[in-house]
Amino acid sequence: MEVRSMAEPAASISYRAVFVSALLVGVVATLAVGLSVWQSRTDAIAQAVRADRNTAGFLAGQIEHVIREVDDVVRDYRDLAEIFAVTSGDAFDGQFSAGALQDWMAAKVRAMPHSVHMAIADASGRVVSASRPPMATPTGIADTEYFEALRTAGRDDLQVSPPIRMRSTGESVVVLARRIAGPGGTFRGVVTVSVATSWFDRLYLTSGFLTDQTFTLSRRDGTVLLRYPADDTSAGRRVPAASPWYATVAAGGGSYRSAVGVFDGVPRWVSVAPLPTLPLVIAVTSPETGVLAAWRARSAYAVTGALTLLAFLLVLLVVLARELRQLAAARRVAAARSASLARTNTRLEDTNAQFAATLRAMSQGLCMFDGDGRLRVCNEAFRRIWRLPAELGPGWPRDAVLAERSRLAKRLLRAFDRVDGVSAPGAERPPTALFELEDGRVIAVTEGPTGDGGWLETHDDVTDRHRHEERIAFLARYDSLTGLPNRATFLDRLEAAALALGTDRAAFAVLMIDLDRFKEINDSVGHTVGDVVLRQTASRLAQAARGDDTLARLGGDEFAVIRTVRASRCADETAEAAVRSAREEAEALAQRIVTLLAVPHRIDGAPHVVAASIGIAVAPQDGVDPADLLKKADLALYRAKAVGTGRYVHYDPVMSEEVEARRRLEAEIRRSLHDGDFRLHYQPIVDMATGRVAAVEALVRWQHPDRGLLSPQEFIPLAEQSGLIGPLGDHVLRAACAEAAGWPGDLKVAVNVSAAQFGNPGLFDDIARALAATGLPPRRLEIEITETVLLENEERNVAVLRALADLGIGVALDDFGTGYASLAYLVTFPFSKLKIDRRFTGDILTRRECAAIVCSAATLGLSLGLTVVAEGVETADQLEVLRLTGVTQAQGLLFGAPMSAEAIARRLGSEMFADDRARTVGEGAA
Repeated sequence: MEVRSMAEPAASISYRAVFVSALLVGVVATLAVGLSVWQSRTDAIAQAVRADRNTAGFLAGQIEHVIREVDDVVRDYRDLAEIFAVTSGDAFDGQFSAGALQDWMAAKVRAMPHSVHMAIADASGRVVSASRPPMATPTGIADTEYFEALRTAGRDDLQVSPPIRMRSTGESVVVLARRIAGPGGTFRGVVTVSVATSWFDRLYLTSGFLTDQTFTLSRRDGTVLLRYPADDTSAGRRVPAASPWYATVAAGGGSYRSAVGVFDGVPRWVSVAPLPTLPLVIAVTSPETGVLAAWRARSAYAVTGALTLLAFLLVLLVVLARELRQLAAARRVAAARSASLARTNTRLEDTNAQFAATLRAMSQGLCMFDGDGRLRVCNEAFRRIWRLPAELGPGWPRDAVLAERSRLAKRLLRAFDRVDGVSAPGAERPPTALFELEDGRVIAVTEGPTGDGGWLETHDDVTDRHRHEERIAFLARYDSLTGLPNRATFLDRLEAAALALGTDRAAFAVLMIDLDRFKEINDSVGHTVGDVVLRQTASRLAQAARGDDTLARLGGDEFAVIRTVRASRCADETAEAAVRSAREEAEALAQRIVTLLAVPHRIDGAPHVVAASIGIAVAPQDGVDPADLLKKADLALYRAKAVGTGRYVHYDPVMSEEVEARRRLEAEIRRSLHDGDFRLHYQPIVDMATGRVAAVEALVRWQHPDRGLLSPQEFIPLAEQSGLIGPLGDHVLRAACAEAAGWPGDLKVAVNVSAAQFGNPGLFDDIARALAATGLPPRRLEIEITETVLLENEERNVAVLRALADLGIGVALDDFGTGYASLAYLVTFPFSKLKIDRRFTGDILTRRECAAIVCSAATLGLSLGLTVVAEGVETADQLEVLRLTGVTQAQGLLFGAPMSAEAIARRLGSEMFADDRARTVGEGAA
């Protein structure tokens, strides 16, 4: 036994060495064949490229020689035309006869067998002389590309045209042309020589080109003049700007690989040869398939031989491995059997007893099958979970057990993660499947091999856990209230729609939907009713939408829809038509949504009305970036809400410009707050009894660096929206208190506080600090608010106003009668002054209803012990009527427009001087 145990490791090492050696031989042989094949491929490409470059160089030399010969004639002709100014029919007189010149030209053409025609044209493009007799109808070349290029060039360049048909004979020619210059370089006309394209045809046919090779003559700017084999569609096309062709030309020639052929989409090797003295380039191309055809044939034989050798080697290794495994297994079995048989017999009873106890105590179901597919072990939990019959037990075939389970299972929720019946390689856990039973329970089945050819399964009731996971997955992608996709899902589908734009000419519209008056429902009847309205709204939107639309709730009362239209649905429909269809379908959908959502929601017998405002953005017309499209649809939504209830609006670039303008204005407000560009003007408020100034109202103005002095209407709304009203209001308050502290007497200063400012929890502290910093007594400060302040957070606002009144600060209700406040607010809030809006004062003489409103407001205010101020007084007649109504104070242009701090100080000083003088006169009279 000891000798055998020592020999086994030695044999194992020998077997391992044999395997490693065979593997190394196979790897080395494979690498050698691969390197040989690759080197053969490289040589084939190099040989083909050299041949193409030689051909291109030969053609370049031939074509350059011919074109240089033609160009020399063109130059001579041009020089002759410039010397004799032969660019008009009359220019021949006194020089030589037209017939002699035509004979000279015809002789030149005959001397060049590749040329067929010579001509000269004046500055207007009219042919004034030619090597052939003129046609009955005068000809001209003003409409040709080369004429226009020479007319505008301003320099002496040779122009070569793409193939054209001669008007006289219909023959296909390439025209070489040069510019005729007059005194000072002025354009006098052109000289042309037409070279027959048949010469290039012969050159191509005699150069030994293969069937799949091409020859191209191009300008240096990439414009193709001729391409062979003959291709009428290539002339005039340009080599794409991204092609290596340009860099190769700039380098003086060379070769490169074109992954996608310019004209036929076939991968080609391109050899480029620029003509050194002419603006032309020769290109010879060979398709990669043709270049590598012979290489592929040779490589196939080499690879086949290598694979055959490796196959034989593999077969030998497999046979050897099988024999070695069998030998090793036999030795292990023989050694282990005798050693473990005794131990196994002694432990078997204990193991069986422990195993039976474990099976009974397990909450999970367990069953084990042997290598023949027979059930060997199962516990009671397994039968209970699946509700299997009691007779099911050891000895049952696995197929029969699976049949019983399949009969009770409703559907498979998740299949086993297996490959060819075994666990996936590298799996960290055994494969698990989920089954849903008819009674709704979910059973997790985990299975795995036992190592002896058998199979072990555990079964667990995971109903609660599965439902919890499903709920979590649902909430991650869908709105819990309406069941619609949420914002994250909507953005994913919007991204997918944007990606589809580049594949199938799709267009789509994004509709942003916001519910008008929904906040009123939440505030008046509670969020429970509001949730019902949202669910009914989602149902109506689903009714309006199409099956392939994406409908989502983005949050709150905001919904969105993606409506997609594909141009590929109709063969003759273009991408522009798809955009147009998307706009039309979006409008139809928006109108249907507006109509459906306008129907009152009946909840517990009570009607609740909301309306929809809709913003529409269409891709790709309005953009393709998902975030940008959402922003533009939002801008259109804001515009729809501004227009009115129940409207839909398409995005317009002007909206983005307005947003940008507001952003710039907001930045300018911030800068001006820092630079101190805001000024206060003051308008006097006059006592009706004495005619003296009783108070002044502080009005802010913006001394804009570029636009001059701006009124509050131009910047206050934006300051409120952007949150800058806080620092601006604090600046106005401190400046007004500082100015008023220097005024004589007990004159009051009134400062407007907007609803946005009133939302600041620190408003009271800001006012107290401003009074303390400036030394102004609280009784000389008045805070003016509008009825908008009264509509929000009533309890907190009442507390703030009472605290201000307790401090001695007056509180005035501004613009009375124009808002929605209840008269009960006059009792709830501690007002000391009531200001009647100017729109009633202005029409008090012309409209009885305005006079009645002013009279009623004055009576109401006086009866409540309030000071009543009439705003907007401009005429003495208005003042007289207001005096009769009992108005206490008046304010308007009749008493003075808003003025600077210096001007109001002078006016107050003059009134005090008048009072002192009157007092002195009275004392003297006494």
